[in-house]
Amino acid sequence: MIIDEILWSRSPGESRFALCARGRLVELVIDRATLLSGCRFLGRVVGLARGADGAFVELGGGGRPGFLPGAGKLGLGEGDAIAVEVRAEARAGKGPLLMAAERPAGTLPPAPALLARPEPLQRLLAAWPEVRWVRTDDPAALALARQIAPERAELWRDGPVLERHGIDAEIEALLAPSVALAGGGRLTIETTAALTAIDVDSGGGRADQANRAAVAAIARQLRLRNIGGQVVIDFVSERGGAPHRLAEALRAAVAADPVPTHLFGVSRLGLVELTRERRGAALAELLGESVARPTAETVALDALRRLLAEAPHRPGRGLILAVAAEVAAELTGRHRAAWDETAARLGTGLALRSLPGAARETMVIEESVR
Repeated sequence: MIIDEILWSRSPGESRFALCARGRLVELVIDRATLLSGCRFLGRVVGLARGADGAFVELGGGGRPGFLPGAGKLGLGEGDAIAVEVRAEARAGKGPLLMAAERPAGTLPPAPALLARPEPLQRLLAAWPEVRWVRTDDPAALALARQIAPERAELWRDGPVLERHGIDAEIEALLAPSVALAGGGRLTIETTAALTAIDVDSGGGRADQANRAAVAAIARQLRLRNIGGQVVIDFVSERGGAPHRLAEALRAAVAADPVPTHLFGVSRLGLVELTRERRGAALAELLGESVARPTAETVALDALRRLLAEAPHRPGRGLILAVAAEVAAELTGRHRAAWDETAARLGTGLALRSLPGAARETMVIEESVR
């Protein structure tokens, strides 16, 4: 499937890239300053795991130390500086997974320090050179897109680019556990710490029709939701060796996924089993467990988008953002730079008010009294 268009929505602290083929969403990439995959750090060794031949490396920023496998051959000791790249994000109480380690040469900043952060648009265009258009509604994003791909960058003037293309609604749907299938069936997707289970329900229709529709839908949902790790699928029961036939159909459907996906076949219980390599955080880990329960970070960044959208309706007036205490902590901590950028773009004064005891989703925009 050829990706021919990238829709880029940028707001302080976050960028959302919708990769589309002939107008249909194929992949969603979310970039935040708190995401570290692909970043290079000058880290400092804070511990050794001799039994696992690895080292724990502090990267800075107050997060958990990353784990560097195969560190024994480098002869590292506690306190040593080491240049590393983040291979996988921290998850499930563990720090990030590290790779491409080497002892620093020449003059570098004191460890720990960030050495380089990959530019997501540049990476996407390298992976999908056939992209014809990069459309964005943000002037700063447009300026960067014109530096990277001047002949393909275009300013979208007809409102929020993702909303106008229906992508925002699709993102909400991707956080829901249920996916409707053509013909009346549905998928139910449930992710646990160990694996992701997908159940196919015919919805009262024919089992074979529901299963056929489910094959393409499962391949698409794995990619859009960025589900990694072990996946088991329970298709609707059919006669005549259907699980093996469906497993082969699914193998063909996931072949177009750029993330390595390996189908192992059918278990004794009739479940189709596969694994998909973890590449970055899953969509649900980034945005929230469900539409009704977003993370504090997601609420904080959404509040900044709403402030910028609301400002034109209150010209020249200072604004106050009132949010839950945990959301305010995100804006004064990890996303302070995004808060400062929002204040600078508004230019009329911006204040933050914490609401102790308020629900996480609480968000009130008020005008300051002069």
